Amino acid sequence: MDSSSMLRDYRKGNWTIQETMVLIEAKKMDDERRMKRQGGDGNSSSERGNINKPGELRWKWVEDYCWRHGCLRSQNQCNDKWDNLMRDFKKVREYERRVSEKLLLAQGDDDNIIKSYWKIERIERKEKNLPTNMLPEIYEALVQVVDKRGQKVLVGTSFNPSTTSMSPTLQQLQIATLPLPPPPPQLLPPPPLGQLPPNIPYTQPLPTVDV
Repeated sequence: MDSSSMLRDYRKGNWTIQETMVLIEAKKMDDERRMKRQGGDGNSSSERGNINKPGELRWKWVEDYCWRHGCLRSQNQCNDKWDNLMRDFKKVREYERRVSEKLLLAQGDDDNIIKSYWKIERIERKEKNLPTNMLPEIYEALVQVVDKRGQKVLVGTSFNPSTTSMSPTLQQLQIATLPLPPPPPQLLPPPPLGQLPPNIPYTQPLPTVDV
Protein backbone atom coordinates (compact mmCIF):
# COMPACT_ATOMS: atom_id res chain seq x y z
CA MET A 1 0.00 0.00 0.00
CA ASP A 2 1.46 3.38 -0.97
CA SER A 3 1.72 6.41 1.28
CA SER A 4 -1.29 8.16 -0.25
CA SER A 5 -3.55 5.21 0.61
CA MET A 6 -2.19 4.99 4.14
CA LEU A 7 -3.21 8.59 4.80
CA ARG A 8 -6.76 8.14 3.55
CA ASP A 9 -9.66 7.79 5.96
CA TYR A 10 -12.05 5.63 4.01
CA ARG A 11 -15.78 5.98 4.50
CA LYS A 12 -17.69 2.99 5.85
CA GLY A 13 -21.31 1.93 5.58
CA ASN A 14 -23.81 1.90 2.75
CA TRP A 15 -23.03 3.59 -0.52
CA THR A 16 -24.97 6.71 -1.43
CA ILE A 17 -26.44 7.23 -4.90
CA GLN A 18 -23.85 9.92 -5.58
CA GLU A 19 -20.98 7.61 -4.59
CA THR A 20 -22.38 4.86 -6.81
CA MET A 21 -22.61 7.19 -9.79
CA VAL A 22 -19.01 8.30 -9.22
CA LEU A 23 -17.88 4.67 -9.15
CA ILE A 24 -19.72 3.89 -12.40
CA GLU A 25 -18.16 6.93 -14.05
CA ALA A 26 -14.73 5.84 -12.76
CA LYS A 27 -15.17 2.39 -14.33
CA LYS A 28 -16.32 3.95 -17.58
CA MET A 29 -13.30 6.27 -17.67
CA ASP A 30 -10.94 3.42 -16.78
CA ASP A 31 -12.32 1.26 -19.59
CA GLU A 32 -11.94 4.10 -22.09
CA ARG A 33 -8.41 4.81 -20.87
CA ARG A 34 -7.35 1.20 -21.28
CA MET A 35 -9.03 0.88 -24.69
CA LYS A 36 -7.16 3.94 -25.95
CA ARG A 37 -3.87 2.47 -24.80
CA GLN A 38 -4.63 -0.85 -26.44
CA GLY A 39 -5.60 0.93 -29.64
CA GLY A 40 -2.41 3.00 -29.67
CA ASP A 41 1.05 2.01 -30.77
CA GLY A 42 1.83 0.12 -27.57
CA ASN A 43 5.46 -0.19 -28.60
CA SER A 44 7.10 0.81 -25.35
CA SER A 45 7.52 -1.69 -22.54
CA SER A 46 5.93 0.78 -20.11
CA GLU A 47 2.75 0.96 -22.20
CA ARG A 48 2.54 -2.82 -22.48
CA GLY A 49 3.01 -3.09 -18.74
CA ASN A 50 0.19 -0.63 -18.11
CA ILE A 51 -2.17 -2.59 -20.36
CA ASN A 52 -1.43 -5.90 -18.66
CA LYS A 53 -1.13 -4.64 -15.11
CA PRO A 54 -2.91 -6.74 -12.47
CA GLY A 55 -6.46 -6.03 -11.36
CA GLU A 56 -5.54 -4.57 -7.98
CA LEU A 57 -3.49 -1.83 -9.69
CA ARG A 58 -6.38 -1.01 -12.03
CA TRP A 59 -8.70 -0.74 -9.05
CA LYS A 60 -6.17 1.60 -7.45
CA TRP A 61 -6.72 3.93 -10.42
CA VAL A 62 -10.48 3.67 -9.83
CA GLU A 63 -9.98 4.46 -6.16
CA ASP A 64 -7.92 7.55 -7.00
CA TYR A 65 -10.58 8.75 -9.45
CA CYS A 66 -13.33 8.23 -6.87
CA TRP A 67 -11.31 9.98 -4.20
CA ARG A 68 -10.82 13.04 -6.42
CA HIS A 69 -14.58 13.21 -6.96
CA GLY A 70 -15.68 12.92 -3.34
CA CYS A 71 -16.23 9.16 -3.13
CA LEU A 72 -13.97 8.26 -0.22
CA ARG A 73 -13.83 4.52 -0.74
CA SER A 74 -10.94 2.06 -0.97
CA GLN A 75 -10.11 0.00 -4.04
CA ASN A 76 -11.43 -3.13 -2.30
CA GLN A 77 -14.70 -1.38 -1.50
CA CYS A 78 -14.96 -0.22 -5.11
CA ASN A 79 -14.27 -3.71 -6.41
CA ASP A 80 -16.88 -5.30 -4.13
CA LYS A 81 -19.48 -2.66 -4.92
CA TRP A 82 -18.92 -3.06 -8.65
CA ASP A 83 -19.36 -6.82 -8.45
CA ASN A 84 -22.66 -6.33 -6.61
CA LEU A 85 -23.83 -3.74 -9.15
CA MET A 86 -23.10 -6.00 -12.11
CA ARG A 87 -24.79 -8.97 -10.42
CA ASP A 88 -27.99 -6.95 -9.87
CA PHE A 89 -27.78 -5.39 -13.32
CA LYS A 90 -27.62 -8.80 -15.02
CA LYS A 91 -30.62 -10.03 -13.07
CA VAL A 92 -32.74 -7.04 -14.07
CA ARG A 93 -31.54 -7.19 -17.67
CA GLU A 94 -32.41 -10.88 -17.97
CA TYR A 95 -35.83 -10.32 -16.39
CA GLU A 96 -36.56 -7.50 -18.83
CA ARG A 97 -35.58 -9.76 -21.70
CA ARG A 98 -38.15 -12.34 -20.54
CA VAL A 99 -40.76 -9.60 -20.21
CA SER A 100 -40.14 -8.56 -23.80
CA GLU A 101 -40.46 -12.14 -25.04
CA LYS A 102 -43.75 -12.54 -23.21
CA LEU A 103 -45.05 -9.35 -24.78
CA LEU A 104 -44.36 -10.76 -28.22
CA LEU A 105 -46.11 -14.04 -27.42
CA ALA A 106 -49.05 -12.53 -25.56
CA GLN A 107 -50.93 -11.16 -28.58
CA GLY A 108 -53.51 -9.52 -26.34
CA ASP A 109 -53.70 -12.40 -23.86
CA ASP A 110 -53.48 -10.79 -20.42
CA ASP A 111 -52.61 -14.10 -18.77
CA ASN A 112 -49.26 -14.22 -20.57
CA ILE A 113 -48.26 -10.62 -19.87
CA ILE A 114 -45.81 -9.98 -17.05
CA LYS A 115 -45.00 -6.54 -15.75
CA SER A 116 -41.71 -4.80 -16.23
CA TYR A 117 -39.29 -4.64 -13.31
CA TRP A 118 -39.92 -0.90 -13.12
CA LYS A 119 -43.66 -1.41 -12.66
CA ILE A 120 -43.69 -3.95 -9.84
CA GLU A 121 -43.49 -3.24 -6.13
CA ARG A 122 -40.57 -4.00 -3.86
CA ILE A 123 -42.30 -7.04 -2.32
CA GLU A 124 -42.96 -8.61 -5.73
CA ARG A 125 -39.37 -7.96 -6.78
CA LYS A 126 -38.20 -9.86 -3.72
CA GLU A 127 -40.56 -12.75 -4.47
CA LYS A 128 -39.09 -12.98 -7.97
CA ASN A 129 -35.54 -13.04 -6.56
CA LEU A 130 -34.80 -9.67 -8.14
CA PRO A 131 -32.88 -6.72 -6.69
CA THR A 132 -35.32 -4.68 -4.64
CA ASN A 133 -33.66 -1.28 -4.90
CA MET A 134 -32.19 -0.90 -8.41
CA LEU A 135 -32.72 2.71 -9.50
CA PRO A 136 -33.36 3.72 -13.13
CA GLU A 137 -30.47 6.18 -13.19
CA ILE A 138 -28.07 3.54 -11.86
CA TYR A 139 -29.32 1.00 -14.40
CA GLU A 140 -28.99 3.45 -17.28
CA ALA A 141 -25.46 4.39 -16.23
CA LEU A 142 -24.50 0.70 -16.16
CA VAL A 143 -26.01 0.22 -19.60
CA GLN A 144 -23.69 2.87 -20.97
CA VAL A 145 -20.64 1.22 -19.43
CA VAL A 146 -21.58 -2.22 -20.76
CA ASP A 147 -22.34 -0.82 -24.21
CA LYS A 148 -18.95 0.85 -24.28
CA ARG A 149 -17.35 -2.54 -23.81
CA GLY A 150 -19.13 -3.79 -26.90
CA GLN A 151 -21.13 -6.43 -25.05
CA LYS A 152 -24.44 -7.60 -26.50
CA VAL A 153 -27.17 -6.30 -24.23
CA LEU A 154 -30.90 -6.19 -24.68
CA VAL A 155 -31.29 -2.63 -23.62
CA GLY A 156 -30.79 0.65 -25.44
CA THR A 157 -29.14 3.90 -24.48
CA SER A 158 -32.49 5.70 -24.65
CA PHE A 159 -33.93 3.53 -21.89
CA ASN A 160 -36.94 5.04 -20.13
CA PRO A 161 -38.42 2.65 -17.52
CA SER A 162 -41.23 5.04 -16.63
CA THR A 163 -42.79 4.81 -20.08
CA THR A 164 -41.82 1.46 -21.52
CA SER A 165 -40.52 -1.95 -20.61
CA MET A 166 -38.80 -2.43 -23.95
CA SER A 167 -35.97 -0.30 -25.24
CA PRO A 168 -35.83 0.83 -28.88
CA THR A 169 -32.82 -1.38 -29.46
CA LEU A 170 -34.72 -4.44 -28.27
CA GLN A 171 -37.75 -3.57 -30.37
CA GLN A 172 -35.57 -3.31 -33.47
CA LEU A 173 -33.99 -6.69 -32.74
CA GLN A 174 -37.38 -8.30 -32.25
CA ILE A 175 -38.86 -6.79 -35.40
CA ALA A 176 -35.88 -8.10 -37.34
CA THR A 177 -36.64 -11.65 -36.15
CA LEU A 178 -40.34 -11.64 -37.07
CA PRO A 179 -41.22 -13.81 -40.11
CA LEU A 180 -41.72 -11.93 -43.35
CA PRO A 181 -45.20 -12.01 -44.90
CA PRO A 182 -45.60 -14.31 -47.93
CA PRO A 183 -45.11 -12.64 -51.31
CA PRO A 184 -48.29 -11.72 -53.25
CA PRO A 185 -49.43 -14.18 -55.95
CA GLN A 186 -47.82 -13.59 -59.32
CA LEU A 187 -50.26 -12.09 -61.79
CA LEU A 188 -50.19 -12.98 -65.50
CA PRO A 189 -49.79 -10.05 -67.90
CA PRO A 190 -52.96 -9.10 -69.80
CA PRO A 191 -53.22 -10.58 -73.33
CA PRO A 192 -52.74 -8.31 -76.34
CA LEU A 193 -55.80 -6.63 -77.75
CA GLY A 194 -57.81 -8.86 -80.08
CA GLN A 195 -56.39 -12.09 -78.63
CA LEU A 196 -57.77 -14.44 -76.02
CA PRO A 197 -55.65 -16.13 -73.35
CA PRO A 198 -54.07 -19.35 -74.70
CA ASN A 199 -55.93 -21.65 -72.29
CA ILE A 200 -59.41 -20.32 -73.13
CA PRO A 201 -61.06 -21.94 -76.25
CA TYR A 202 -62.62 -19.82 -78.91
CA THR A 203 -66.35 -19.26 -78.42
CA GLN A 204 -68.55 -21.05 -80.96
CA PRO A 205 -71.40 -18.97 -82.51
CA LEU A 206 -74.91 -19.91 -81.50
CA PRO A 207 -77.01 -21.69 -84.21
CA THR A 208 -79.74 -19.66 -85.88
CA VAL A 209 -83.38 -20.83 -86.03
CA ASP A 210 -85.69 -20.00 -88.96
CA VAL A 211 -89.11 -18.66 -87.90
